[in-house]
Amino acid sequence: MRTRPEYYPPQPALDFLRRCYRFVDQDWPRTDQIQGHDQGFEQRFREYLFEELRDWSISNEREFHLGDNLNTASGVVHEIDIVAKHARLVAIVETKNRGSVASGKNDVIVFFAKILDYLAINPTLLSGDICLAFISRHSFDSSGLAACLGLGIHPVAPDLRPLPILIANSNVMQSELERGLSIDTEQQDRLHDFCALLNQMSAALYDTWLDNRCGMLSEQSLALRALPPPDVFNLSTQLKTANTESTALSRAFKDASAREGV
Repeated sequence: MRTRPEYYPPQPALDFLRRCYRFVDQDWPRTDQIQGHDQGFEQRFREYLFEELRDWSISNEREFHLGDNLNTASGVVHEIDIVAKHARLVAIVETKNRGSVASGKNDVIVFFAKILDYLAINPTLLSGDICLAFISRHSFDSSGLAACLGLGIHPVAPDLRPLPILIANSNVMQSELERGLSIDTEQQDRLHDFCALLNQMSAALYDTWLDNRCGMLSEQSLALRALPPPDVFNLSTQLKTANTESTALSRAFKDASAREGV
């Protein structure tokens, strides 16, 4: 079973989210930390993006106008941690590193409210793709993760890849099989169940993503769809399960590839 093509993530969004996960999972633990409320987590991530995403525009520190001199409907501008712009995408990111404290629902909802305040007076932002991501150094509590999924925000943490990365990983595994890689029946069944789980999650979360929830009607108006909330706590559990399965399957595929190379 393959993941459904209608749920494949746009390539720029996938490229960006991969960098988010790689930074928090691999680069940050090896980074020199600095004095500050978040030990330089946001600053080091910005520097990482400057190095990694040469074709993107990355906002400077303490950005109050969404990277484009924009105002808000409330008239009160909000600091956004990272705004990364590509020709085909705007990625908006909240970063959190508060010791061992997990990110919670209030952190997520405040981030989403900031974005809506900008969108309410700048509908043209919705003329292109938007990717919302929340990067947490110490994962999320149950309500925080559920809020991310319900509001179409991609959660990223050291033990948590967002759904688009999991989908891309499954596609790589399927391509390896199509090229002739041999894995045992147990792992084939496991991959089948993994893809089925991703399809189920994608169907449940597809409409929550900002591009599908909101749309530009004109330069002065936008559309906001009222959606029945998905079962976000169950989906949170499924996302964690999918991450565990992705790690195990990736290891199995690497071992199979190594055996064939002997």
